[in-house]
Amino acid sequence: MARLMPCPSHLPPLPVDWFDTGGDPIGTFRFRGGREAPTTCGMILDLPGGRRFIPARPPGFAAAPWATESRFEWLADLAWSARRALIGQTPRGMALMLVTVDLPRHRAGLQAVFDYPPAADDEEQIALVEAEVTADFAGCCTVHTELLLSAPGDGPQVSGTVAYRRDD
Repeated sequence: MARLMPCPSHLPPLPVDWFDTGGDPIGTFRFRGGREAPTTCGMILDLPGGRRFIPARPPGFAAAPWATESRFEWLADLAWSARRALIGQTPRGMALMLVTVDLPRHRAGLQAVFDYPPAADDEEQIALVEAEVTADFAGCCTVHTELLLSAPGDGPQVSGTVAYRRDD
């Protein structure tokens, strides 16, 4: 097993504006298992190439309870969300994305594993993935992303649920 080392990010946090129209739906929020609902909530990201709009989880959209018996449901939801968010914006150098959940802290984790230090474009794509996953879990938990670099040598077993693995 390769050794994984933390890889510092050089990208400042993306500016995010949350909004709620309060009554007029802005679109449909879609989630794992075909569940969907109209939403009045969303996020706007200001990017160098323009603004990006992401519909967010509507208030009251059911989430799994924060209990040990729901751990696998949370991991399945996070893996689904990460896979969906990676469509069309998967960094070339990313070999693996893992998802983790910290039940006591109500915290979700994304671990992006790269073969080589990520370029600025790679980091921006991962930041966009984090934003989309954050919108999927708005009001439920915080989402944190960690960039990791795969290095030769033996290391500890990777922990987490695989959301993406590059096919070589």
